[in-house]
Amino acid sequence: MEQRSSVRQRILPLLVVIGFLIAGVIGGLAGASLAGERGAGTSTVSIAVTAPAESHPQPVAEVQATTVAGQVYQRYGKAVVDVIAQTSNGFFDRQGAGSGVVIDRQGLIVTAAHVVAGTSTVEIRFVTGERVSAQVLGTDEANDIALLRVDRLPEGVPVAVLGDSDRVQVGDVVVAIGSPFGLSGTVTQGIVSAVNRSWNPPGDRLRTGLIQTDAPINPGNSGGPLFDAQGQVIGITTMIESPIRGNVGIGFAVPSNTVKRVLPQLEQGAQLEPAWLGISGTDLDAQRARRLGLSVDRGVIVLRVVPGSPAARAGLRPAQMSGLDITQLGDVIVAIDGQPVAGMQDLAARIGAHQPGDTVELTVLRDGRQQTVRVTLGRWPQQQG
Repeated sequence: MEQRSSVRQRILPLLVVIGFLIAGVIGGLAGASLAGERGAGTSTVSIAVTAPAESHPQPVAEVQATTVAGQVYQRYGKAVVDVIAQTSNGFFDRQGAGSGVVIDRQGLIVTAAHVVAGTSTVEIRFVTGERVSAQVLGTDEANDIALLRVDRLPEGVPVAVLGDSDRVQVGDVVVAIGSPFGLSGTVTQGIVSAVNRSWNPPGDRLRTGLIQTDAPINPGNSGGPLFDAQGQVIGITTMIESPIRGNVGIGFAVPSNTVKRVLPQLEQGAQLEPAWLGISGTDLDAQRARRLGLSVDRGVIVLRVVPGSPAARAGLRPAQMSGLDITQLGDVIVAIDGQPVAGMQDLAARIGAHQPGDTVELTVLRDGRQQTVRVTLGRWPQQQG
């Protein structure tokens, strides 16, 4: 009996010590966690430990963001919406989704044209979860811009400001907000990787004048805003270039100044289509000009003329090729409507400023002499657009 009593006496102090050790470890972990939270920001977190006598819902004070992305989101996150497009062909219904941004107190919303292309109904879902029907006022397929309108905006929805994209510089911090994979209000941050970028997606037309960014952009972001560090919209996201379905790649945005230029037409109901010339070519530079014995060193060497295209009907002549070598020169486009053409990107931008049915005058160098060729531009073939 005395031995058992002695054992109990030894065990009890040991248990007490272990209890204190466990409590100390738990308390230390909790203290470290709270210290970590306080160290992560500049705000002090207050925790209420007792309820007031009368419990009424109180507004929660918004903690001031300390990052560029956080500040932009706090100011304009609610201006970004989900664009839900429904397509019906009589047998099957298909639903697509993209993003958009409110730019006017009267309910104007900008998105990407491909998000609403061929749709029968369009709905807007605000950050509050409220859904309202939207009308497609106008589209610009060449620049991938669409203008929508809703009858009313929910209370508290801010209006985003279209900034001056001509002032954007490589290296500027940018913030993209949208709904990748349907995840509304997703914020990503990056920089401007390049400006005035040209890109020719497979099977599509050459796109020019784009803003390139490394801010992660995924399917569902299309039509959403690209903000600068001051919270102004400097672009509308349009596409990603990636080897896989995700953001492992580069993103592009249509400059805000392009959007502002076409907005008056879209608000009046314009359905702007890309004009089509129907050639492929390469830039003429000083080195090629010397090798080919040309008297000019700027322009576009016509390499191919699409059969049945406006260029073919106008009689434009392509070069004859042997592999990658030009064996016989065809036409070299040196001007359009009397204005010199610097290269293929310049020519594509000039053609893109026109509508199908417009007639342009091309100045071409043919057999060593300049002559004028009139071309009536056509609609871009559906299988290529």
